[in-house]
Amino acid sequence: MTRVLIVDDHPLVARATANEVRMVKREAETRLAHSIEEAEAVIADWEAPDTILLDLRLPDTDGLSGLVHLHKLAPKATIAIISAEDDPHIMRDAFAQGARGYLTKGRDIDQFTEGLRKVLDYGFYFPPEVTTPAPTTPAAHLTDREEEVVRALALGKVNKQLADMLGVSESTFKTHLRAIYRKLGVRTRIQAAGRARELGVLAIRRRA
Repeated sequence: MTRVLIVDDHPLVARATANEVRMVKREAETRLAHSIEEAEAVIADWEAPDTILLDLRLPDTDGLSGLVHLHKLAPKATIAIISAEDDPHIMRDAFAQGARGYLTKGRDIDQFTEGLRKVLDYGFYFPPEVTTPAPTTPAAHLTDREEEVVRALALGKVNKQLADMLGVSESTFKTHLRAIYRKLGVRTRIQAAGRARELGVLAIRRRA
């Protein structure tokens, strides 16, 4: 069973998010908290959540400070921000602080639901306009899709899961993987992820 903690200071929004979670993942067990203090109590009283959906603005802290704090309390949990803020700079800051997802409340409901599904199934989702930097090293020769594949490798999932997450066939995913190996001068997924991290490909930026 997937355990999901929803931290939002608006009770109606929190309950609506919980309903959306259960629509995406029927077996999910949800708990609600309306502040970081309440979230601490839930985590202390509950087996560690698999996913935390965190509002960016809370009465006892701002979302990024809360993100860092909750990450320390539940280091194995996937933490995703849910916010009305759609500034790519904030999204990048959230990623840098450990968020593995960013869902904006003002988006089309289908897009929100798809993002939520990816967070729950794969542990990663950022809006499509947010991508990786274009380094001046060999990684600059990676295509946009190859950069997406490299970022996906850092999640540690098997090829089929990553292919599904990116919306391509497993065969196409492997083709991208072989091209990445060649361009980065590596032979394994671990080496590719490590090399990409060195080159800054795993950071996030706004698409130019």
